Amino acid sequence: MQVDFEIDLDQADQDALMAALGCNAAELGLTISKHAKAALREYLECYLGRRSFSRGGDVLEFRLSLLTQHAFDNQIPDDARVSRLFQTTPAASRTIIRNALSKFRYELKAASEATVKSLLESIRWEGDKCYVESKAQNVIELINQRLTELDATLPSVKRVPDSIATYAINELAYNKLCDAVAATRVAKPE
Repeated sequence: MQVDFEIDLDQADQDALMAALGCNAAELGLTISKHAKAALREYLECYLGRRSFSRGGDVLEFRLSLLTQHAFDNQIPDDARVSRLFQTTPAASRTIIRNALSKFRYELKAASEATVKSLLESIRWEGDKCYVESKAQNVIELINQRLTELDATLPSVKRVPDSIATYAINELAYNKLCDAVAATRVAKPE
């Protein structure tokens, strides 16, 4: 079904939306249409009686799962992005993300895999150690869950001391994770 409509927004609202959505003027229309698709899916699921929530937190978690699938290009968002969109604290945003990943694990399986894959493809080597930058603690938790499933004897991905968003990954764990999600390995320097 094709659904098209126009919406009038003054420049101040457009500027505020670009800041909240992290896009520029040229990208705003496409970005808004992706969010509109997620919103429409939310309403349709309610109208069809498939999703009816009594708690606000459940609504936000479902909304986040739809946004992840339709507006975030199948990537799990970080806490800051959820905070900007949902007007929540970083701690509350982490909880929303964690709960959405748990409650909608099957719907978000492709997004979880794609997010882990892109993170693994962005590592950097320093000597024999590899590191990854991630502002999304929940994604690191996903990686560690995956490691536990693959080989519980492997060391977990750990935050580097005195850093905010840098994590160290054991080389063997990195290789097993890359195999598991079909990630292209970053070559280790000779």
